[in-house]
Amino acid sequence: MRKKSWLIIIIALFFWGCVSFGQQYYKLGNKAEMSKEWDEAIRYYEKAVQENPQEYAYKLALTRARFSASLFHLQEARRLAAQGDKDESLKAYEKALAYDPRNRAVAEEMRRFLQRPVSTEEPEPLKLEYPVKLKVSREKVEIKFAEASLRSIFQALAKHARVNIIFDELFKDMPITIDLSGKEFEEAVSYLCLASRNFYRVIDERTVIIVPDQPVKRLQYEQNAIKVFYLSNLNAQDIFAALQQMLRTQYRAPNIFVDKNLNTVTIRDTPANIELAAQLIRKWDKPKGEVIIDLEIMEISRQKLREVGLDLDQALFGLRYAGPGASEDEGWYNLGEIDLGTGTSFQISLPSALIRFLESDVDTKILAQPRLRGVADEEITTMVGQRVPIPQTTFTPIAAGGVSQQPVTSFTFEEVGLDIKMKPKIHLEKEVTLEIELKIRSLAGTGYADIPIISTREIKNTIRLKDGETNLLAGLLRDEERKTMRGVIGLKSIPILGNLFAATDQTIEQSDVVLTITPYIIRTVPRTAEDDKPVWIQLEGVSSTARAERGLEEAMALTAEEMMRRAEEEEEIPEARREPVGENVISLDPANLEIPQGREFRVSLNIRSQQEIGSLSLNLGFNPQIVKLKDVIEGGFVRQLGDKVPFLKNIAEGNCTLGFSSPQPSRGFRGGGNLAILVFEAASQGETRISLAGITANAPTGTSLNFTSRESSVIVR
Repeated sequence: MRKKSWLIIIIALFFWGCVSFGQQYYKLGNKAEMSKEWDEAIRYYEKAVQENPQEYAYKLALTRARFSASLFHLQEARRLAAQGDKDESLKAYEKALAYDPRNRAVAEEMRRFLQRPVSTEEPEPLKLEYPVKLKVSREKVEIKFAEASLRSIFQALAKHARVNIIFDELFKDMPITIDLSGKEFEEAVSYLCLASRNFYRVIDERTVIIVPDQPVKRLQYEQNAIKVFYLSNLNAQDIFAALQQMLRTQYRAPNIFVDKNLNTVTIRDTPANIELAAQLIRKWDKPKGEVIIDLEIMEISRQKLREVGLDLDQALFGLRYAGPGASEDEGWYNLGEIDLGTGTSFQISLPSALIRFLESDVDTKILAQPRLRGVADEEITTMVGQRVPIPQTTFTPIAAGGVSQQPVTSFTFEEVGLDIKMKPKIHLEKEVTLEIELKIRSLAGTGYADIPIISTREIKNTIRLKDGETNLLAGLLRDEERKTMRGVIGLKSIPILGNLFAATDQTIEQSDVVLTITPYIIRTVPRTAEDDKPVWIQLEGVSSTARAERGLEEAMALTAEEMMRRAEEEEEIPEARREPVGENVISLDPANLEIPQGREFRVSLNIRSQQEIGSLSLNLGFNPQIVKLKDVIEGGFVRQLGDKVPFLKNIAEGNCTLGFSSPQPSRGFRGGGNLAILVFEAASQGETRISLAGITANAPTGTSLNFTSRESSVIVR
């Protein structure tokens, strides 16, 4: 039995020693951690875990200390690198990576510091290509043309490349001079289209169509593509309006669909616009930065209570008659039996007195060291504490219509503890702006009916700190002193001796709150050299293919005279609709148009006059159930006499009034060109005619002018 007893005692002492050593190492590690001596803290925590591997608190403390030590050495490495101390900085990076080997951001930063670029395997973004390509040789042409027919030049190029070229019904032939030496077939066609204000589309591998560069024709022949963009960091709904604005052109608005469930953006547009959207989304869809915020919060409060002196239980002096004649009813006496001559007939009451010598001193210290990690521009909220019930009593009637006399007690719960709200913002200068809202609520005692009294400390502030910079918020000091003196009237005022007939209660309360804040930037928004480059947008109608972008200035120089001659007219009247010389005509182009429902389209209002026009007004009519007129854009015809020509437009339901007048009384408008661009929207299916009526025109001399009108037919399918 003795051997077994000794064995049990030895085993118990062994386990007690293990527990005591582990607890001692844990306390030493906690002390070193409070002093921010991270290496010492890790060493003590590792010993504590070795002594007691089953203690979860030791493992958690070791993990926390390793993470903090890694962050500390990372900041130290950055500081040393900024000072140019490469060797010491490298040692700090190695320590940071040793404490947190899974941190890829630290490893990447260390590689960049050692100038060892890591090859990225990110695939190159695929460039959209037309599904049908021309199969022509890459042989360059050596051809020059002088005042040659435009149609014949296209046909000569087609014969050289062995392809077919067809022409749209509104194609207009014209003489042109151009040098196409050293150009491949598609480049030559692009430059020729640029010079003649046409564009081309590939029909199949051996066929190309040449089309006048007009808004309606662009809508008719423009090739569209659909692409789905999967977003990783942005909310798809947040970029919808921005994409609509950036991708809108003078011809059309993009079709964009947002899927909230998959967080995708689907775009249907031209290949050039889809490539532009892809570049913008790559620049926008970046992960937000992250920060770690170290807080140290200390609330120190002290309460002193001192009670000294004579405490009278009831400060009352009383005398009453208790002799013969006193009845059982208090306050009633028999006058015949009253005897006031003896002292035994009276009673006297005196207050009881206690001498109190009480003094208390209470110190309270609340310390918290939360470490918060969050994303930039997002609120970080944490609450550590408890909920205290506060009773509330209301009175209700027992029966309907009665008096409210039955008490009903309910409870509301107030949160007591530490409440922190922060919103970090990371700047490009490696600085952090913090919007801070801190509330410290604690129990300060009890009041009436033992209802808890809750004291509150609240801080609201916005500060900007550097990475790793510590800011101290203090000075929220509250110092309150109360002194109460009770005693016998007159006697308590006697110097020195008055303290024998009085009691003094003195209460002193002091409290202070100290807060330190240290932000650490974990990662910033990834930026590359490509992100700083501008996104170039191809001019609408300038080139038809990507190849035409090369040598654009050369083509413009070769055709400068031709372009200047053509720039005088905003929209040319098609040859098929040209009127005889001497007739004044106002027409709508195109004459026939078929458009899908919901699509926006444009109609040109063209004018041709052989006489000077001093003023003109007209009315447009259409079916508002089929099409809706959204806007009227002033054309180039009225700019003959300057940019400040009075131009009238009045859009109403189903009609529109347009007009202009010459700013010079003796001079008018002559020639032909585009008077206005009418922007319509196909509202519902059906057919309508856009008619011209009420045309009133006068010459500068006041003579009335006659005009012939040509209407337009629109079918919405």
